[in-house]
Amino acid sequence: MKSWQLLGYLGLLPFAGFLSLSVVLKDSSVLAQQGFIAYSAIIVSFIAGTLWRKAEDNTRLTQQIISNLLSLIAFTALLMPSDLALIVLSFSFMFLFLYEKKLTMVEQINDFNVGYMRMRFWLTFIVLSLHTSAYYLWFIYVATQ
Repeated sequence: MKSWQLLGYLGLLPFAGFLSLSVVLKDSSVLAQQGFIAYSAIIVSFIAGTLWRKAEDNTRLTQQIISNLLSLIAFTALLMPSDLALIVLSFSFMFLFLYEKKLTMVEQINDFNVGYMRMRFWLTFIVLSLHTSAYYLWFIYVATQ
């Protein structure tokens, strides 16, 4: 496994950790939820930042604008109620994956792009699954108890 792959998958640990803590530590549940959402917003901003490229053409300008908008959306999610923040951040992750996939298809496809997009698919799938689990555990399961 290459270092960029290892780092990508290790980036899932805070999601899983905060989600686990939010269930296990009843007294600190809200703090763990805030940690999950804050980490999610940071990762959305980080991935959005990878879209940034130095160039003057319109394609790169569009990428820069989308990058900045997604970072602002992620920041705004920190100010939202947790249930809405989970939805907004989930859609942000989904959009980023689809947008990056589109960019990869336009650019020359090579072994790195194929391996990277395969990893991005699984990371996005797992992150969305964790966000869905968080929503269920925090807002649906709790309401039925």
